[in-house]
Amino acid sequence: MVAPGRFPRVIVLAALGACAALAGGPARIVLIAGKKSHGPGAHEYVKSVKLLKVLLDRANLRGVRTEVHFNGWPEDPRVLATASTIMMISDGQDGDRYSPVPFMTPERMAVMERQMKRGCGLVTFHFSTFTPDAHGAALLDWTGGYFDWQDDTGKRNWYSAIKTLDTRVELGDPTHPVVRGVEPAWQFKDEFYYKIRFRDQEPRLKPILRVPALGGSAAEQTVAWAVERSDGGRGFGTTTGHFFDNWKDANYRKLILNAIAWTAKVEVPAGGIRTAYAPDAEVDRVLAPKPVRALLLHGDNHPAHLWKQTTPAIIEALNNRGPEFAVTVTEDPESLANLDGYHLVILNYANWTRPGLSKAARNGLVQFVRRGGGLAPVHFANGAFHASLPQAPPSDWPEYRNLVRRVWDHAKGKSGHDRYGRFAVRIANPGHPVTRGLEGFETVDELYFRQQGTEPIEVLATARSNVTGADEPMAFVYRYGKGRVFQTVLGHSAESLGTHGMMQLLRRGAWWAAGRR
Repeated sequence: MVAPGRFPRVIVLAALGACAALAGGPARIVLIAGKKSHGPGAHEYVKSVKLLKVLLDRANLRGVRTEVHFNGWPEDPRVLATASTIMMISDGQDGDRYSPVPFMTPERMAVMERQMKRGCGLVTFHFSTFTPDAHGAALLDWTGGYFDWQDDTGKRNWYSAIKTLDTRVELGDPTHPVVRGVEPAWQFKDEFYYKIRFRDQEPRLKPILRVPALGGSAAEQTVAWAVERSDGGRGFGTTTGHFFDNWKDANYRKLILNAIAWTAKVEVPAGGIRTAYAPDAEVDRVLAPKPVRALLLHGDNHPAHLWKQTTPAIIEALNNRGPEFAVTVTEDPESLANLDGYHLVILNYANWTRPGLSKAARNGLVQFVRRGGGLAPVHFANGAFHASLPQAPPSDWPEYRNLVRRVWDHAKGKSGHDRYGRFAVRIANPGHPVTRGLEGFETVDELYFRQQGTEPIEVLATARSNVTGADEPMAFVYRYGKGRVFQTVLGHSAESLGTHGMMQLLRRGAWWAAGRR
């Protein structure tokens, strides 16, 4: 129990109003997985949140929407602002061993505090119950308890304890909604954390699961617990969850699913949440993303750009990891007038000899991207609709320089390229979702230089030009209205597009532009 005066008194103000997810509409359950640190079968954070999503989506519940996030924290933390509950499955800090629970940084704790104050639920699971004393008071308020690994000097000296047992577990409070439909006792094997740090005489705390074989007091045997907070939110913590195979246990599965729903303020059915275990292959099949529907415009181009060869290479690059893109190919630029049903437009087209776009086609493309559609111009598509085109009828379209922000200016002394050949592409921004984990690569291509444009871009990849001596941007991204644009000036030939690094870069960039994670 907490020693008197050990933690400062924390007063949490009740939220003046609930978010939309709490006040009405579907409950939003946000499941967050940290990075795996143990061997197969243990601490399977990603596999667990994926399985839980499938189970919750199939459960006998209404008005629930579930989403998963990986790497310990949402790419855009604003998604937490309308969460009904947040579940964290991750490592926790243990002295200088392992990483802190991902939300336990000053900046992220502030984000979490805002969610708690408005009444959002919180679930901490197994290793994510490990908490330094600096955040102990907050976790005691938010979920009711935590694994205490620090002594009063701040050093690693466990108050809490760990024991792996195959033993009988019992319900702590048989009347609580979290245990609806769960047997009063059953045989269960896990790595149990116990002697959890709770507040003395905590009236909110409801014991949910106990392990008598651990010995000590009833509180010291408690391995799952629940609280209802003064701000209206609900918290649940459990130190169980070491072995992934425990999800096959119907009682355990029901208890955890009930707890997630309860913290989201979703009514737990009288017999609890009914589900059947889903094997990994089934989970992966169910969660496989729906293909990106893309329109690929090709056709008229510079004679050296063999679009009949490069278009199949683009499609092969997009789907080199599986059927992730459903691509419709057209030679008619007026198809841009109606882009209903598409997520992405890919341009492998430059009107070398043809007129420009009609007003309807121009408006169609602009509105598509502005409202959230994706755009991916490849290689010489940046030379289209420009006043300097030497053989096309008058077709200048100024707004194209905002849609496609680095363009080929055909006037003498402007844009150019190195001789077609082999060169190295360097990743300039390894932190962007498109290039995260992607290594630099060699390719055989035309290295474009002096592409014209001043609108801001975020450069992802560069290559050193033998002509200019400068690191020229090869791939970059930016926003246009609500839409995303991934532009690359690589991709001269089928050989260029078949380079492994280029295939990855193009697929990732197009996926990002389409708004996918």
